[in-house]
Amino acid sequence: MMNPQPSWQHHVHVEPDRRIVQLRGEIDVNGAAHLLDLLTHTINAAQRVDVDMAAVQFIDSTVIGALITARNTATASGRQLVVTNPSRTARRVLGITGVLDALSPTST
Repeated sequence: MMNPQPSWQHHVHVEPDRRIVQLRGEIDVNGAAHLLDLLTHTINAAQRVDVDMAAVQFIDSTVIGALITARNTATASGRQLVVTNPSRTARRVLGITGVLDALSPTST
């Protein structure tokens, strides 16, 4: 049975050429498709999207897939998506899976 309450929340800060998507909570397979839809919509509205993961307590492989897909969508359209402020848990998972550098703003 699926949890009727979402285990994560988001807030989008709007700036002229950038959107900051603040994520909070535990994001897993039940939220990955919604996350990808959110990021894809946000990418279409700005040159740069920062995904602030400071308050993320858990992510799984489906979330990593959504982040990579969103990053690739942004790149293909001449835009940028970066993960900022990953929590200790998010940094660890992104690092272990080898995608932290690809998603970090310091990557080239």
